[in-house]
Amino acid sequence: MFRLNSYAQRIGYAGPFAPTLDVLRDICRAHALSVPFESLDAMESRLVLEDDLLFAKVVADRRGGACFENHTLFHRVLREIGFDVSFLGAYMWRPHHNEYSRVFAHMLLKVRLEEADWLVDVSFSHDTFIEPVPHTYGEFEQRGWDFRIAAAPGVEGGEGVEGDCDVVERRGADGQWVPLYKFGSEPRRVGEFQECLDYLSGPDSRSQIMNTLICARTLPEGKLTVINDLLITARPGEESVRKLRNVEEASAFLDLIFEGHAPLSARARRIWRERFAQDDDRAAAETPNAPAVAASDW
Repeated sequence: MFRLNSYAQRIGYAGPFAPTLDVLRDICRAHALSVPFESLDAMESRLVLEDDLLFAKVVADRRGGACFENHTLFHRVLREIGFDVSFLGAYMWRPHHNEYSRVFAHMLLKVRLEEADWLVDVSFSHDTFIEPVPHTYGEFEQRGWDFRIAAAPGVEGGEGVEGDCDVVERRGADGQWVPLYKFGSEPRRVGEFQECLDYLSGPDSRSQIMNTLICARTLPEGKLTVINDLLITARPGEESVRKLRNVEEASAFLDLIFEGHAPLSARARRIWRERFAQDDDRAAAETPNAPAVAASDW
């Protein structure tokens, strides 16, 4: 059963429950910094976007979740407080394919407040804004990173694709703007995202996203992400991507990502050992000059 006070305790929020911009900003930040992004259930079972199940998972069991799960729960939280909130669907940028996903691969929220639309994104595998921003074109800064929202052409192909979208971009450490995802402004039903999850995990999908280990932690000034055997670290002005060398190093970073969530860390370490431990020697050989980023640096 959903209990707002229990949710607030889970994320360390002690402020008021009122539909104001200050409350929205504070509760967004608290959720993003407290609830890790993790795809463990997606790899080993079926994700179900039901409020009570997600409350039990994230709040009662002190776990994390993927963006669809976190934002479905957060939508319920905001409704309980009294916000006018709706779901938005997003197509993630796939840099290795130089294209966006063909179906919704990300969920964010839109809050109507003070005669303006505000975008809310408290759960994403890579570094993005974590406090609400007005849905207007232009640049803005959060946590030392520069972001911008701009108009973008529609996504071709796929079911339910909208004709015109806006894109969220982040300026990388090299100064170049990199797309994160693009999204439409039409409110969506949670059932549409459940259909996307079921499709992506079904036999007709060629996507590997539901079989990909993704564990991420948002920090006040950075992001730590493990994607399969890759470690991605991001701080303002510096970013790195490299292979994790061995089980010990992977375990150290997974423990850091899931600090305060010991069962999640143990489960993630088990999955990593089962799937990637045999590649330790290859990874070490391929990255002899990798940046010396250690878990202790974070």
